[in-house]
Amino acid sequence: MNIDLTGLVLDASYLAGRFGLSPDVLRSQMQRGLVRGVVEAGVGEDAGRTRLSVRFGNRVWIAVVGAGGDLLSEEMKFVASAAAPDSGSCPAGAK
Repeated sequence: MNIDLTGLVLDASYLAGRFGLSPDVLRSQMQRGLVRGVVEAGVGEDAGRTRLSVRFGNRVWIAVVGAGGDLLSEEMKFVASAAAPDSGSCPAGAK
């Protein structure tokens, strides 16, 4: 897999496959704001590398890409879901 770091282009089919989705479903979830991504440029001994982190639900796909766009490593992690916003109400029976 080669990733175009100019304007950061990642093939939707490739990313969707990592989450077990079709590209159309992935795009739909992205439009709904349910897919989030972070791009981090390496510094120091990691200069020339870029880390991509894409979260969907309780899963995060993390890839490290070299300066030429070559995929150096990737992994899928499961993370705790974000807690629901506190509505300010107490559970039944709580005081």
